[in-house]
Amino acid sequence: MENKKTENCMICGEELAYLTTAIPVTCTYCGKAESANIHCPSGHYVCNECHASDSIKIISRFCLSSSSKNPMEMAKTIMRHPTMPMHGPEHHAMIAGVLVTAYKNLTGKVTDDEIKEAIRRGATVPGGYCGLYGADAAAIATGIAISTILKASPLTDYERRTANMMTSRALAAIASNRGARCCKRSTFVALDSAIQYFREVLGTELEYIPVSKLKCEHSSRNKTCSRADCRFYAGKAL
Repeated sequence: MENKKTENCMICGEELAYLTTAIPVTCTYCGKAESANIHCPSGHYVCNECHASDSIKIISRFCLSSSSKNPMEMAKTIMRHPTMPMHGPEHHAMIAGVLVTAYKNLTGKVTDDEIKEAIRRGATVPGGYCGLYGADAAAIATGIAISTILKASPLTDYERRTANMMTSRALAAIASNRGARCCKRSTFVALDSAIQYFREVLGTELEYIPVSKLKCEHSSRNKTCSRADCRFYAGKAL
């Protein structure tokens, strides 16, 4: 899949349309027919699997080879990679992956298989959740990380509740930010919430970047950037 655009429509770069009612669409890359709320006004459509496929490989390779205990720094590095779009479901897999990776590198209590599982689960949450389903998937990704680490299932008690509480904490933090969706902002807020929660609940002191020093490097790519209204806005592209 060469020449993918990393902003707006992956095919032509035109600004995407977000619909409140799904319409029939066909993926330009793989030909899969489905219904979706997001499409290009010029008729292009990229399914979640094709949208994220290149980035998921990068995320997996990076996490499995990293020795970092700082999930925020890992996310910042991954988001700089040219395959990572400004917005998209790739961020869900990335958030879950870097949290489990940092936990593994700090404690040794999980394995590479758990990292792969967290990334797999994160990759199954489609784009557009923040507006269309009322639950930003960046927050869901933090719950996926806790669920994977604690080996939660629908039949467990403490583990399931703890994962759900993680999601609710991150979701509340994300919802406190005004403006249109921004996958970078949601990533920063979700990871900051998770780092605090890991400390409180798991007794794990992950390395981190203080929010006061965390600046976005992607504002110039985001046509709906809140700019000065976002606490991560650097004032210019770094």
